[in-house]
Amino acid sequence: MKKSNPLSDFVQFIIGGCFFAAGVFLLSNQVMVRATMAIGGAVRSGYGRGWGSGFAFPSGSPGMGLLLLPLGIGLCMAFAGVYERWSKLLIWASLSALLLGVLNSIKMSFMPTTLWQLGVYIAMIGIGGGLMFKGLKGSGENERHAQQPPGPDNSDVLKQLAELRNKVDRMDNN
Repeated sequence: MKKSNPLSDFVQFIIGGCFFAAGVFLLSNQVMVRATMAIGGAVRSGYGRGWGSGFAFPSGSPGMGLLLLPLGIGLCMAFAGVYERWSKLLIWASLSALLLGVLNSIKMSFMPTTLWQLGVYIAMIGIGGGLMFKGLKGSGENERHAQQPPGPDNSDVLKQLAELRNKVDRMDNN
């Protein structure tokens, strides 16, 4: 079995982490996240385009204000110290509904990229993850082998067990 060097395992882990982080960064640069905006009476993407620029709010927000009412009631009940279960239910339900509403209004799109670029990004993520796992795996092997006895010869353990049996037998006889 090959012995691992902790320094080389650490360097391998760092190099893998760099590959992984670079691949995730490059892949995430290809994703565009934006919220559609309702400007005037039309729904547009962006600020200040065309007529009616200057007043914009995310589409999907008209019902969001109503979700703040149960949140306020739940917070009031929580700080008053009454109906703890109902207050927690109101707070968590309204916060999760607000989060879902925000996530529902977000539009994600993938920028045009070549198959070669996408393959390089995915390969960097995979190679980096593999190197990181390999660096971690090598560091754990030494600890595992250090805990096991050196070989099949357990005569010293058998001697200690025999001595312990003799002591227990002497205690029983007394």
